[in-house]
Amino acid sequence: MKKILFVDDDPNMHRMVELFLRSAGVELIFAGNGRSAIKHMENHRFDLIFSDIQMPEMDGITLLKHLREKGDATPFVIVSAFGQESVAEKALALGASDIVNKPFDRETLLAKIRKTE
Repeated sequence: MKKILFVDDDPNMHRMVELFLRSAGVELIFAGNGRSAIKHMENHRFDLIFSDIQMPEMDGITLLKHLREKGDATPFVIVSAFGQESVAEKALALGASDIVNKPFDRETLLAKIRKTE
């Protein structure tokens, strides 16, 4: 079973992703920002991380930089809202595996998960 960390400060996004992936045979853990994600990573190993770009305390780009500087190569999918294309491209240059654009659907998430297998 894949263990996935989904990092986003919007509780509605957490609920939607949970509904999308509940029956997909994955274990989901949610974090509200990059700092919270790092705390989860101290106690768990993840197969995949999805992270929003804009969040309070620590954004997705800073989280990605932090992980890569520590040598963590966990596949990292940046979640990009409309108008954040240049930031998402920067994330790819920093080592993100892929981008998913909001709004997304269940099949898009499943395809990103399968891509990391």
